[in-house]
This record gives sequence, C-alpha cells and structure tokens, in this order.
Amino acid sequence: MNISNSNPSNIEDLPNEILLIIINKLNIGDVVYSFVDVNKRFAQLILNPLYTRNLNMTNITMKSFYDPTFSIDDRVLSRICENNLPQIHDQVNHLTVEQDSIERILIGNYPQLYSLSLVNMKEKKTFSILNRS
Repeated sequence: MNISNSNPSNIEDLPNEILLIIINKLNIGDVVYSFVDVNKRFAQLILNPLYTRNLNMTNITMKSFYDPTFSIDDRVLSRICENNLPQIHDQVNHLTVEQDSIERILIGNYPQLYSLSLVNMKEKKTFSILNRS
C-alpha cells in the first residue's frame, strides 16, 4: 500500500475555522509576531478585533517551578512595537505586560484600553511608571 502523497499539505491550505482554532491555542503576541506578515489572509485573521482586544505581551519560560520568567524576546518585542501595535492599538481592550517591556509597549495610545495587567513587576518600577505625568 503506497501512502505517499504527491500534493504536500500546507498551513495555508487549511480553512479559516481550523486556523482560528490553532490561533486560539497560541499566545497572541507570538501569533502577531509570526503570522501577520505571512500573507494578507493571515493578517486579516490575526488582526481581527476578536483576537487582538485581549493582548498578552508576555512569554512565560519556566526555568523551574519556583522561577518562571515572563520576558518576551527583545527582537520579537521590537517588531511587534514597531510594526504590529500601530495597526491594532485602537482595538486593544485588555493588555498584559511585564516589567521589561512595559515602557516600550505603553508608548502607544490605546483608546479602548480599560484593563491593564502587570505581571512580575517590582514595586519600585510599577510606582515609577504609574506616577509619570
């Protein structure tokens, strides 16, 4: 029995419904970084307000149970801040950020933002950021 397929499958061949299921399983920050510039169809799916209104800009790495790291890679963060956030800033309702990226992410204007979650923040840093005029 020959099971070989002369027509290899490609993620771009999947229907939108399946792609949205996959997107929902992934961190939206990673999705925005990785898929927005693939093609127009992916950009429309990912930049849909249903998916960008709750933006989690943390990436959890577990060194151990007692030592989680929430930092997002600097190259990923730069690309998201420069290329992607300007496209979706007006769609974001809830934003989750961590200490090392908060200043770069909060430079933008988020007119629909009503909830900000701060993850792994040091008290001094939090007060310094929140007390700026």
